[in-house]
Amino acid sequence: MKQTILSSTFIRFRDRLHRVAAGIVGNSDDADDVIHDAFCRLWSKHSEVEDEVSAIKLSYTAVRNSAIDSLRRTKSHPAVTIDSVTEDSEIDDSEDYESERHETYKAVIRLSQKVLNKNQYDIFRLHDIEGLPYQKVAEDLGMTQEYVRVTLSRARKAIREIYRKQQAFE
Repeated sequence: MKQTILSSTFIRFRDRLHRVAAGIVGNSDDADDVIHDAFCRLWSKHSEVEDEVSAIKLSYTAVRNSAIDSLRRTKSHPAVTIDSVTEDSEIDDSEDYESERHETYKAVIRLSQKVLNKNQYDIFRLHDIEGLPYQKVAEDLGMTQEYVRVTLSRARKAIREIYRKQQAFE
């Protein structure tokens, strides 16, 4: 019964709720998404509905909150349209780019040999360079998979920190 009160009230006030959402988010398409999101949120709150008045209040509150959440998501994760991507911003697949990547890769390998202890380097080499799975690395070195994961994480962190420090000085 409470679900039908909530559903029928939401449907009856949908156009008004849509206008509220559109006023907050700025366009009709996003308002449609907000309305859908608000209705999904409301569905889990059907037990709070006492009567039609409480259903109306919950509906407006849910739409307002969903619209605000939508705005926050848009501001924190702005969308990039295909039209806004220019040729200059595309990744350069030229030989220069590949050569630079190869040189960076070699620099990281040399750096890892200098800064990592033997266990860290062996794990890093086997997993990240040779591409062996954690289980195979653990078996080859007589270690547990968990130890391999933790040691590899620490090794990567050490390499990253040293590499960033070197880049800052260049």
